[in-house]
Amino acid sequence: MDQSASQSTDRKQRYKLIIDELQTINKCIGTREESETCSALRNIIERNDNIHKEGSIGDKLENTSEVVLDAQILKSTHESISKLLQASSEFNDGMYQNAISALISHNDGENWQDITRLALFCSKSVATKSSMLGAADIEPKERIVKERQQRRRTVLSQEKKPETIQQLKRGDRGAEKVNILLKQLDVIFRANHRQPIPYYKLIIDPHDFMNTVENAFQMAFLARDGNIAIESSGSDGLPHVRLAHKDELDAHPDTSQSI
Repeated sequence: MDQSASQSTDRKQRYKLIIDELQTINKCIGTREESETCSALRNIIERNDNIHKEGSIGDKLENTSEVVLDAQILKSTHESISKLLQASSEFNDGMYQNAISALISHNDGENWQDITRLALFCSKSVATKSSMLGAADIEPKERIVKERQQRRRTVLSQEKKPETIQQLKRGDRGAEKVNILLKQLDVIFRANHRQPIPYYKLIIDPHDFMNTVENAFQMAFLARDGNIAIESSGSDGLPHVRLAHKDELDAHPDTSQSI
């Protein structure tokens, strides 16, 4: 074994010893004095730095296991310091009790006056006189108990039926489209020998979805006004459209839809 390999083995052994010490320190955090733990961690950091400075960059490239051990020590040291800070920031009633006992305990017994004198420097009450209060009313106000109000039930309003919409005269732009569609339907039905035509065949435009929606609306207006009838006929059970007969138009003078 050459000298470089021997030195690398020695450094790895010292790294492992430091890792074992860190595990022991981490277990004792919270049970031993914080100053002792800080001194031990400081000693480990210094030793780890010294080992890190011994090898050159070339040695670290050839012996990557040293770099792994060094990183593991740094990680464990950081975790131990974080755990120590967390433990020191928490209130420990046992340590507080021991501190009070050490303060008041003497050879001849306990003297609570020592802690009293210490407390006077921490909390000083302000001297007040009754004349300083003036006309301030220090008596507590009598609490007035309010009577609980009874809950009122909400009276439900009477249901109203929707008003009947009367048939309007179509003179607007929408009515013009309906009239155009009605004329087109008349031509289509003549060509079909006045036989019912499938509803979806009339409204669906395979090239434009918005035209399909518009056609469905216009057909609904025609059915509402009684100009056409939408009914299920044929073996397929699908809706078919036919023109309303004259007697059907006379029988439905109001706005309605024949289905």
